[in-house]
Amino acid sequence: MSRLLARWSARLRGATFRRQLTLAVAGGVLGVAAVSAVLSSWQGSLQVRETLVRQGLNLATSLAQQSQLALLTEGADNAREPIERALSFPDVLRVELLRADGRALLARGAAAPAAAMPPMAGALEPYLEAETGAAWTFVAPVRMQPGEASPFEAPAAQAELLGFVRVTQGKAALVQLVGRLVAINFGVGLALSALLLWALRQLARRLTRPLGELAAVMAHAGEGRLGLRAQVEGPRDIANMAQVFNGMMHGLELREQELQQKNAELARHALTLEERVEERTRSLSSANRELQQALDTLRDTQRQLIEAEKLASLGRLVAGVAHELNTPLGNALMAASTMQAEQTQLSEAMHAGQLRKSEFDRMLSKTIEGNTLVMSNVRRAAEIIRDFKQLALDQTTDMRRGFLAHEVIGELLATLQPMFRHSPYELAVELEPGLRMDSYPGPLGQVISNVVQNALLHGFAGRDQGRVTVQCHALGDDRVQVICSDDGEGMTESVRLRVFEAFFTTKLGQGGSGLGMQIVHSLVTGLLGGRVQVESEPGAGTRVLISLPRQAPQAPQTGPYAANATALDSPPGA
Repeated sequence: MSRLLARWSARLRGATFRRQLTLAVAGGVLGVAAVSAVLSSWQGSLQVRETLVRQGLNLATSLAQQSQLALLTEGADNAREPIERALSFPDVLRVELLRADGRALLARGAAAPAAAMPPMAGALEPYLEAETGAAWTFVAPVRMQPGEASPFEAPAAQAELLGFVRVTQGKAALVQLVGRLVAINFGVGLALSALLLWALRQLARRLTRPLGELAAVMAHAGEGRLGLRAQVEGPRDIANMAQVFNGMMHGLELREQELQQKNAELARHALTLEERVEERTRSLSSANRELQQALDTLRDTQRQLIEAEKLASLGRLVAGVAHELNTPLGNALMAASTMQAEQTQLSEAMHAGQLRKSEFDRMLSKTIEGNTLVMSNVRRAAEIIRDFKQLALDQTTDMRRGFLAHEVIGELLATLQPMFRHSPYELAVELEPGLRMDSYPGPLGQVISNVVQNALLHGFAGRDQGRVTVQCHALGDDRVQVICSDDGEGMTESVRLRVFEAFFTTKLGQGGSGLGMQIVHSLVTGLLGGRVQVESEPGAGTRVLISLPRQAPQAPQTGPYAANATALDSPPGA
């Protein structure tokens, strides 16, 4: 075998350029075509398998949704029709409806495998149970969703496991599609390879003929013959080579004539050649050093810009967190300090024997009020931290339940009152009672809190008095309107148009992060399903109008709030 390979190698080395080029390119083209066909077939088979597996999981899920009644009533007839429809598909070999303990309630189709695995009782989603060379086995749990839960219950009820649906799907379609795909890919690859090889052979023939003629002329020139000229024809590159060869021959002839005259000049140049080489080398070395320094400077600048951008992004996020947490943590700290002082007075009075019942009742009432304020603000701080984390993770949502708008908004504004007690500004509240909503009180509270704090931070710069008013009233039969207004300095049109942009603030470095109103817009138009607009003129104050549906839309299944949206109460009237 080795002798045969050596013989073929020797023959290939002794072959013409056209033959070597044709064989080399033909082998490369055929190899690339084969590899491309194999890779394309392999990728196609993976896509087909993924599609068929997804179809099997979807079929198992659909059957599980249609089998709840059969498992609840232990009536196999209630699931017989959807199972028969599923068996009408050519690839579905067997369908089994199993109880929660794994015992079969109904089975249709081909014979079951010898040793079937028991379903996983803790499975929440359909899964691929087993795969053989001939079929897949999919299992989907059948669960009964829990009933309505009270919003005051701590843990949510878990879905009850009723049983399982096991679907056996054959691989005949996969084998057939993969075989057809392989045949098509190899057929197309061979056809394209044949076409390319034919075109390459024609190109090689057109290329090598002028090269042969040029080689013959160059061989004669190598023997020392002068006055030879090559034919300028063939492809442009070969014609250029012929022209260059002719020019070279002409130059050689002229040089032969001028050789004697150049000898003296060459002798003179030989004396200074080394100095010129050294000077040129120094010049090139200096230029290389300058280029290297410039490249190093550019790399350092690039690294500094990257680090600056990272620090700027981190600074903006930290500023936003500090701005949002300042109020609830400050309120909690103030309440805790007040309770500590009251408890100190109570302890001193008790040890001195001067404690009266009325004084004890008054201090106890203040302690209860302070504890309530601390817990409310700490919870608020926790919600703010969670909301900022959610914003960094592209937004999530809070719990959904039924509530009265004036109660939720009133409780929220009560926690904001300490912000106004030690300032020349006041907070006015006008809430229409009895407005029941089925929505998300946490995000609603965050919206109102952000708007009020934004008004307090930006609306009264340079003013010694001011008023922030929060109103809530019905807007038709199915909507609620919340209006947050102030009589502050207002804003220009250019600022108003950018008020909902992330990280846009007129108080950067002074408590503003540029995130408050962006969060407002995101929550109102996203999770709460409403609209928000800002009306403002310089010197005329600012009004933020928020229109919300009384029943919020269902949480999106693929949006930023799909992960955590949970309905604790049913819609009003359900």
